[in-house]
Amino acid sequence: MRLLLLISCLSLFSPLFAQKKFDKYRVEFTDKNDSPYSIFQAQEFLSPRAIERRKKQGISIDEMDLPITPIYLSQIRATGAKVLNVSKWFNTAIVHADEEAFAQIEQLPFVKKTTVVGKYRPQKYHFRKDKNRDPVSTYTRVSDYYGYAGQQIRMLNGHQLHDMGHRGDGIMVAVLDGGFTNVDIMPFFDSLRLDGRLLDSRDFVYDDDYAYEASSHGSQVLSTMAANLPGLMVGTAPDAAYICLRTEETGSELVVEEDNWAAGIEYADSLGVDVVNSSLGYTTFDKKKMNHTYADMCGDICRSSVAADIAASKGILVVNSAGNSGGDSWKYIGAPADGDSVMAVAAVDRYRQKAYFSSFGPGSDGSIKPNVAARGLETIVASLYSYQVDSSSGTSFASPVMAGMVASLWSAFPEKTNMDIMEAIELSATQAYAPDEKLGYGIPDFYRAYMLLSDNAIIMQGQANFTHPHPVRDHISFKLDMPSYNFNEVYVDVLNAYGRPMFQAKNKYLANEKVIERIPDVGDYPPGVYRAWIRVNERTYQVVFFKV
Repeated sequence: MRLLLLISCLSLFSPLFAQKKFDKYRVEFTDKNDSPYSIFQAQEFLSPRAIERRKKQGISIDEMDLPITPIYLSQIRATGAKVLNVSKWFNTAIVHADEEAFAQIEQLPFVKKTTVVGKYRPQKYHFRKDKNRDPVSTYTRVSDYYGYAGQQIRMLNGHQLHDMGHRGDGIMVAVLDGGFTNVDIMPFFDSLRLDGRLLDSRDFVYDDDYAYEASSHGSQVLSTMAANLPGLMVGTAPDAAYICLRTEETGSELVVEEDNWAAGIEYADSLGVDVVNSSLGYTTFDKKKMNHTYADMCGDICRSSVAADIAASKGILVVNSAGNSGGDSWKYIGAPADGDSVMAVAAVDRYRQKAYFSSFGPGSDGSIKPNVAARGLETIVASLYSYQVDSSSGTSFASPVMAGMVASLWSAFPEKTNMDIMEAIELSATQAYAPDEKLGYGIPDFYRAYMLLSDNAIIMQGQANFTHPHPVRDHISFKLDMPSYNFNEVYVDVLNAYGRPMFQAKNKYLANEKVIERIPDVGDYPPGVYRAWIRVNERTYQVVFFKV
């Protein structure tokens, strides 16, 4: 009996078993020799928008951007194998091959390594349950402009950003998910389609250009950002443009999904995407030998995490769900949320408390994870077939709520880099100066983030003393919400380190007025430390700032 067990276990790891049981392979190439492409002719493999994004952020085009040598792929296909997707960043291809083709591939001189990564399953057509939409008359409005989604947007103070006209216009968002059933007919996306802002869809599981099937998860994820039915549901970035990319294989968990993910985000990069939302995570798989460990959650080991950080190095802001393992034995975040430059999003409930399922940090390298948090328990999402909304729970929905607000904020500052935007969001959050393993920097305030990005502004929110986090170069602004008195007097005094007055002002404002005060000509001050005293009626604030 023991001998039989030993033979059985050995067979699990034999090449013959692998070829029979699994027939998706990662093929790694030795080089990019004999390539017809050049980094000096980037327009042949990158869109003008992708090139412009790199240029704007001071990012050079390098060999990693070069496509895989075409003749290598041609010779792979000549064996009878099907190339499902490729990764130019890792110089690999995912192929579906039988035993004979696989044996030929292994002998090719430019093949460095092959790895079993998954099982090929024939593609099934996913019939729609209903191609006919309910008539508009069934659309029941409520008084809130955002409809039932108002609370999840106001939690982030996103409505103030929207009120100023910053709703994602000019920003391109890619959504990586398991499928987008009915997105091409759902009423919530009518304006997206009519405006030509539903730009593309692609399936990296089966290598085709149709992703509006297979799963409704991506449809609901997209709705938290792109829905635009005032009075029923408006998302966090209703004016952005979107690309739907299927990278997840529903019905199984195998490491090939990380290869699909890498291929998807590379494709998004080549199109010039600004923001990526990924409500996906990878920890353990159907085959134990593929499993990650918590030690792997350092941002430098898992393929999807490395791909996410590469994407960030190309100027993309990657937003990813932290994971739903907070209540189980894994507990921690998954890949690619552990990426060093990835914005990992935890879930909170309507009362701003951590959702029980939201995964914990830190990264195994001690990095602050998750980064920020948004509504992820009973998040409002769109119904697939009618003018109705549903609620769903998971960091899967906290992430796109956040990603949409990222797009809206970036639309106000298109000249900023991805890391400028991410830093402002973290600094605006409720735990900015005391991050923890539950919510990271906390729940952002996107109006505060806006102010931090504009003119080094300060937002007065009840605290008596502030230290501005960045050196001030030109001038400084701060926001005040006036009390409900008939008239309010605001006094501003700026003193240098020796107590010498540098600026004084006195203004009067009406009740409940939202005020932005400005201290001008700070650029003329000598370098040093300054204190601004702001008195609103009987309440006094002190702001310490540094002039460089």
